[in-house]
Amino acid sequence: MIEDQMAQFYERRGTYPECQAGWYPIILDLDNKIGSIEPGYRVDQVKEKFGGLRFYYDQMSVNDDNRERVDKLVDAAEAKAYTTCEVCGVSDSTVTTSGPYWLKTLCTEHREKRTRS
Repeated sequence: MIEDQMAQFYERRGTYPECQAGWYPIILDLDNKIGSIEPGYRVDQVKEKFGGLRFYYDQMSVNDDNRERVDKLVDAAEAKAYTTCEVCGVSDSTVTTSGPYWLKTLCTEHREKRTRS
């Protein structure tokens, strides 16, 4: 179950993502990839900002030789989030929508629900 995996992420990395569950698989996949390169790396913060995923890690916890590789993994995960619904994780027909004080990346269904609310 994804909630159990996120609890394990919290135990390993000491932070819980500040975003909706649709992006949890992206975060877990990224964590596994970085962890295979640098098992003891530390996460500073994971959050949604301006409709995109932001994944901040402690650069000092990653060997200089691996930092560029890790940065590319982070960039790819953040890019994938822009095409993945924050709510449900669907990766087709997503758009970043805006309102007076927010930007969200949502599928058609969740975008329509949000505009009706």
